[in-house]
Amino acid sequence: MSGNHSMEGFQSLDSLDSVAGMAAFAQDTQSVSLPESGPIRDASGVNSTLGYNVFDTANALNTPPSNETQGHMIQSIASMFELEEEPPKGDEEMADDDDTEEQVDIEDQQKRTARLKSALPTLAQMWWADSEHMDLMAEKLADGSRDPKWRIPLGDSGILNFFLEILYAHTLRHTLKIHVLRLIGNSCADTDENRARVVSSNYLPSIILQLQDTNLLPFAIPVLYNIIIDYEPAQLQASNSYLSKSLVELISSPRFSNSTAFLGYVCKILDLLITQSTEPEFAPDNTAIVLLRIAADRERPADMEDFVALVNSAVAYLKHEKFQKAFFVYGSLDIARSILVDSYTRFDSTPSFGLSAPDQDDAKILSEMRSGLNQVLSDVSALPEFAVAVPVISPFASSLRRWLSSPQLQLQVCACIMLGNIARSDAACEEFVHTCQVHKPLITVLENTSDSQLLHATLGFLKNLALPAKNKEALGEAGLMEALPRLWAMDTLQQIQYSSISLARVLVTGCFENIRRVAQRLSDDPDSPANMRSHMSLLIALFNRTDVEPIKMEITRMFAAICRVVNTFQGRTPEQMTNIRKKFFLMHPDIGRPLSFMVSQTKWPIVRSEGWFVFALMARYPEGAECISDIMQDVHIFQPLVELLTGRSIVDGSPISSPTQTSPSPGSGTGATAGTSPDQGIQDLISGLSPESIEPQAQAAEISRVDRENALVLVSELLKNRGSDMAVMRRTLFEDLLKGGGELVLSYKEASEAPPSSHASRPKSGSTLQEVVLQGAFELGS
Repeated sequence: MSGNHSMEGFQSLDSLDSVAGMAAFAQDTQSVSLPESGPIRDASGVNSTLGYNVFDTANALNTPPSNETQGHMIQSIASMFELEEEPPKGDEEMADDDDTEEQVDIEDQQKRTARLKSALPTLAQMWWADSEHMDLMAEKLADGSRDPKWRIPLGDSGILNFFLEILYAHTLRHTLKIHVLRLIGNSCADTDENRARVVSSNYLPSIILQLQDTNLLPFAIPVLYNIIIDYEPAQLQASNSYLSKSLVELISSPRFSNSTAFLGYVCKILDLLITQSTEPEFAPDNTAIVLLRIAADRERPADMEDFVALVNSAVAYLKHEKFQKAFFVYGSLDIARSILVDSYTRFDSTPSFGLSAPDQDDAKILSEMRSGLNQVLSDVSALPEFAVAVPVISPFASSLRRWLSSPQLQLQVCACIMLGNIARSDAACEEFVHTCQVHKPLITVLENTSDSQLLHATLGFLKNLALPAKNKEALGEAGLMEALPRLWAMDTLQQIQYSSISLARVLVTGCFENIRRVAQRLSDDPDSPANMRSHMSLLIALFNRTDVEPIKMEITRMFAAICRVVNTFQGRTPEQMTNIRKKFFLMHPDIGRPLSFMVSQTKWPIVRSEGWFVFALMARYPEGAECISDIMQDVHIFQPLVELLTGRSIVDGSPISSPTQTSPSPGSGTGATAGTSPDQGIQDLISGLSPESIEPQAQAAEISRVDRENALVLVSELLKNRGSDMAVMRRTLFEDLLKGGGELVLSYKEASEAPPSSHASRPKSGSTLQEVVLQGAFELGS
C-alpha cells in the first residue's frame, strides 16, 4: 500500500486497541509547492496567525464553564463540520488525465477556516479549565480532520498549532493524547501546508517522543509516516532528530511485540529516512542488522510482506559503507545467509503444512529482493575486512561452496560473488583450486546455464582463480578450456562473450599446456572439416563477424599471449618447437588479421606496444616472420611501422608531431642509397637490441622508446628471415626503414646521454626514404 494513513475516530476506549480502527492508506499524492511560512510558535506561545495567545489564562474565563455550557460548546464544535455542501451536479465527462488535481474552492476553504477559528477561544477556555470534555472536543475535531476539505482550514485557523503546542509543552491524559495524535496525523495526510507547520516550529521531536509509550504506538507510527511521506523537509528533520534510532530501539525491544502490525510502516519510514544525506551519520550502525534479525526470526516469523519490507529496508542502509562494516563488528554474515535460504524455503516453495506456492507477483517480489540483497552482499564482500573475517577454510565459505551446486540461481550468484572476493590473493586462489576443488562446480555451471547474471559471476570468480600460475594448468586439465567455446558463440550476450574470452586469455598467458588445448584440432578425422580447425579458429571467426571493439581487442590480446609463449617456450627441444610453430601457423593461417588489430588501433597505447613486442618475438623465427611479412602487405598496418621508425606518414611525409626544443628530432645521417648496409653504429645498436615488453605503469616517453626499439628489431628480423624471399623494391623499403629507424633510435640515445644544449641539431633526413615509400605503396597494398 502507498500514500498516507488517515486515522479514524474511536467511540470508546475499547476500540483503541483495534488496528482495524485505522483507515486504509489514501492514494499516492503529487508534491505541491510549500508555503513560504506557517504559524510559528514564539517563546511566549503566541500563534502568529491568530494574533493572540491562546494559552494565556487571562483570555480564559475565571471560572470553569458549567457542564451545560460545555455540552453546548461540544455541540458547536461538532455542528461546524456539518457545513452545507453544494448539491450534486449532473453527470460530467470523466477527465482523460488521471493526474488532474481537484480544484480548490477558496471561498469554501475560507468559510471553513472562519468557523474553526471562532472555536479556538472555546478550546482555550476548556483547556485552561482542565475540562474532561476536552477529550471529546479533540475527538470531534480529529473526526472532522478525516475529510480532506477540513485539513488546510485546520491549519490556517490555528487549531492544528494549538494541539501541537499542548502536545509539546504539557503532559496530557492518555485519551486526549490519542485524539491529538489523530488530529495531527489526519491534518498532515496529503497536506504539505500542515507538514510545513509541524517542521517549521520543530514539533516533530515531541511526536517522536510518543514512541516511548507502548499504548500510543498504533497512533504515533502512522502519524510520523503521514508527516514525512513525500515531504523531504520533514524527512530531513526526522533524520536529524534520530527517528531511526528510536525506531530501531523500538522494534528490537519486547515493547513492540503487540504492535507488529505496524512493522510495515516502520520499514516505510526507514526507507524514506535513508534517502537523506544525514541519515548514515545519525542512524545506529546496527540498523540493517536489527532489520535482518527480525526477518530471520523463526520463533516469531514475519509474513512475506513484512519479510520483504524488512530485507529491502536493510538493503537500503547496507548501500552505505558504515552499515556494511557493522556486519563484521556484529558477526552478522550468517544472518544474511539465512535470509537468502529462508526466502526460498519459507515462501518460494510449497511447504509441508499445505500452504500454496506464491503466485507470479510474489515470486517477482522475492526475486527482486534477493537481487538487491545479493548486490549489497557483493559490496560487503569487497571490503578488505571480509577476506580477513572469512578465510577459504571456514564454515561460512563452506556454506557458500555448497550453494554453487544449488538449484536456486540467486544462491549460486551470491556464492560466486562472495567467494570471488575471498579469492584476492594467490594463496587463497591456490587453496580454492588445489584443496577445495571449487573450480569443478563452476565449470559445471558454465557447461549448463544460460543465465547471464550467473554466467557473469561465475566467469569473474574463475578469472580470479586463473591468475596464479600454479592454477592455470589445473583449470585446463579440469576441462575449463573446453567449456568456454559455448559462451563464445553467444552473440546476443556480448558481455558474456567478452568475459569468457578474457578468462581464456588469462588461462593461456604463460601456460603452454592450455595453449595446446586451445590450438588442438577439433577432430582427428582427416576427412572432417574440423580436422583443420581449433578453438582458436572459432575466435578468429568471431573476430571477423563482431563489431564490438572490446571483444575484438580481447581476442587479439589472447592471440598475442599465445604467440608470445609459442615463440619463447623453453620446455621443448628447438626441433620440437620448430615443428610446433609450423603446425600452429599452418592450422591458423588467418591469425594475422586479429594480430594486426593491435598495432593499427590507437585507442589503447599499452595494447599497441604489446603488439609491437609480440611482432618482434614472432619475426625471430621463419614461421612467425612469414606471418608478420604477410601482415605488412596491408598498408594500414605498414603505415604505423613507418611512422614509428621515421616520424613520417606514408601519404604526405609530414612528421607525426612537431619537434620540441627538449627532444631530439628523428632523421638519418648521410644520404645512403637504397640497398646499402647500415653503418657500424646502427649495426652495433641492432645487435644489442632484443624484444622488450612494456611495464603497465610505463609513461608515454618510455612507451615510445620501447616501441621504436621493438619495431627496429622487427624489421631487422624480417630482413634476416624473409629478406631473400622479398621483391627487390620491398626489401629495399625495409632496409631503408632499418637505416632510418636505426638513426632515429641512435639520435634519441645520444640526446638522452648528452648534456642539455641551447641549439638542438636535427640530423639530415635521408633523401630516398620518402621516394621509396611512395613507390612501394602500390606493391604493399596489392
